[in-house]
Amino acid sequence: MEVLIRPFRPGDLDALFVLDYRCYAAPYRFGYQQLLRTLQDRNVSAIVIEGEAQDELIGGLIVRSDRARKQVAVISLMVEADYRRLGLARRLVAWAEGLARSNQWEAIVVPLERSNEAGAAFLGATGFFESEDSGPYFASHEEGALWTLALNDEGDP
Repeated sequence: MEVLIRPFRPGDLDALFVLDYRCYAAPYRFGYQQLLRTLQDRNVSAIVIEGEAQDELIGGLIVRSDRARKQVAVISLMVEADYRRLGLARRLVAWAEGLARSNQWEAIVVPLERSNEAGAAFLGATGFFESEDSGPYFASHEEGALWTLALNDEGDP
């Protein structure tokens, strides 16, 4: 399957909002203004996956760089349901890993709610481990946890 992974452009906002709505249930999906503010944050980077139709977004990744903690935090990882299990999410994570490594940071973290079993299986298969920390994302460890991909100096996860 031919897809194009490219940086987010302002003209992608509406399509990314629709993709987020399809991929996440409340309360984990963005409101339109919240998505806009997030994407305008200077510490946020985003990439999208274009499908065969140029204006069709079938995937996206939004991350926030945390210089103080030397890590990249995944805010949103989205792949349209019909395009899952094709390696697209792995390609998005690989991009986040490249961003972290280019800044010589130590980790990528992903907050994940407990009910997301498929997400946990994906993260585990991609080398992430579940930490005991729920971070600022969840009220308790029972609600969700941070999954971490530790990066060492040699470039190996």
